[in-house]
Amino acid sequence: MGTVIETSVRYTIGSIQSPVVRYLHKGGLADLAPWWEKCYGTMHDMIRFHWNDFNTVAALGNEFETQLRADVNAFYRGNEPPIYSNRTPVAHTNTSAFTALDTQNGTDQYGQRFIFDPNSAYGFLEPGSATGIAVPFVSEAESYYAIVALSARQVMGAYVFAVPPSTPDSSDKSGDPVEPLMFQKEISSNGNMNTVDVIYPASPFFLYANPALLKYVMQPLLELQEGNFYPNTYSIHDIGAQFPFAIGHVDGSDEHMPVENSGNFILMAYAYYKFTGDTAWLKSHYDLLAQFAQYLIDFSLVPASQLSTDDFAGKLANQTNLAIKGIVGLQAMSAVARVAGKNDDAAKFSSKATSFYDQWEDLAIDPSGKHTLFAYQWRSSWGLLYNIYFDKLLNMGLVNPKVYEMQSAWYPQVSQTFGVPLDNRHHYTKSDWEIWTAATCSPTTRRLFINAVAYWLNETSTDLPFTDLYEVVGVGEYPLDIGHFSARPVVGGHFALLTLGKTGQLSNAAGGDTTGSLFGKNSTDALSQPHTPRIPPSYADAPFKARAVRKSPPREDALYLKSHIHVGDRTP
Repeated sequence: MGTVIETSVRYTIGSIQSPVVRYLHKGGLADLAPWWEKCYGTMHDMIRFHWNDFNTVAALGNEFETQLRADVNAFYRGNEPPIYSNRTPVAHTNTSAFTALDTQNGTDQYGQRFIFDPNSAYGFLEPGSATGIAVPFVSEAESYYAIVALSARQVMGAYVFAVPPSTPDSSDKSGDPVEPLMFQKEISSNGNMNTVDVIYPASPFFLYANPALLKYVMQPLLELQEGNFYPNTYSIHDIGAQFPFAIGHVDGSDEHMPVENSGNFILMAYAYYKFTGDTAWLKSHYDLLAQFAQYLIDFSLVPASQLSTDDFAGKLANQTNLAIKGIVGLQAMSAVARVAGKNDDAAKFSSKATSFYDQWEDLAIDPSGKHTLFAYQWRSSWGLLYNIYFDKLLNMGLVNPKVYEMQSAWYPQVSQTFGVPLDNRHHYTKSDWEIWTAATCSPTTRRLFINAVAYWLNETSTDLPFTDLYEVVGVGEYPLDIGHFSARPVVGGHFALLTLGKTGQLSNAAGGDTTGSLFGKNSTDALSQPHTPRIPPSYADAPFKARAVRKSPPREDALYLKSHIHVGDRTP
């Protein structure tokens, strides 16, 4: 063959779009330039920088991966062996003497007996009670690392950064560097932009990696609603039905998720503050958040027939998980009011949250006391109660620890081969909500969820990117009656455990146990040392100035709501 020389060749493939977004704002419709034009100049300047930046960006990628592995190890420290490799976790590798028969009957690394019938859809079961247990002989830490390592790039692939428009009413008229606007495409499920109930499940990634990104992606939603481009008093669903046209819904005809997105918006705003200490930002949007909170007072305890974020499953009245989102949102709003110095409002919101929660327990928990219902008074119903995650993450202290314990004991009773169904109506699940739910459970139930998602990744095949919606039975295929969900940014929800770790809550804690939290129970204290990503010297620039567009005068209906917030006399 002659002399063989080993070498490498670098190729770069990309797409360039300019303008990148059409944006409705107070100055009218503007075609926004991509953020890279502000950073690098012309297209050729950007390509040249991109090509020469390979070594720096490769080092940053390695640095992120190293930190990711370290953070996973820190979360599981003392409970799981550390991760040393990037391999995908594979089940059934306990000993060299391992045989095929051991996949059906055996004892896992924790001393837990199990049985497994490959011809059933039940997964691995405890022999006595037939409740589900985690896939054996797999490190939960390695399973979790595989999930988040695969998810990180997919999250950021759904976003673009744009140069904000200059208007007479914006803070960028001085020419000083101003924060970018960030736009999200929902991807595969539809082309909606900055969908609130897609940002919400993705938010753990931003809170973990860089909370400023959460602010950037919420900014267009705030500008649109505070600029009176939306007629309803609850939160908008998105800022445009089809990417890249961020032209809003001036007629209020967006997808109808009023309780869902009002709760989402308040919870994300408060979480951003807790992870950054950005008091000025929170105060500047108080009126809009209080408007959403009033809607939750009026309509969240007993939700009418409407969509939740899981809109593919259809409308339903009295959704337990939707109601608790609104109620936890009110608890968060009471804290927002305290931060803003609105003590009377804080007392009212807190009183409503506490009163509603007590009523919710009576309505939501099955008379057997074994689990919450999926919908009030529907005895045969159940579902993943993922909306209590923010109560635990921010240590708001509203949800009774016994509810966490009850749900944690329930999920193994309804688990299948590839996880726990989203609810009793179907046998598909959502991986983002599974891991949000796992974060609210005891270690053994959390391990069941995490290993099941990794088991699905390892044991199924597809020609599509990581999906967040799949069957937990059969061969784990995509649901036949729903368009394939793939490459969606909601996989940012897989970072729910790492985000808990940022607050000091680690893997040895039970679901309702927040004793390790850096946040005092129901306190308004933010993290004392907020995380800020390292910026290489070659990227360094002047700090961005916060974009603060002056708001339009309140509408008459908003003024009415504001005048009645202290009374709360419209409670159902």
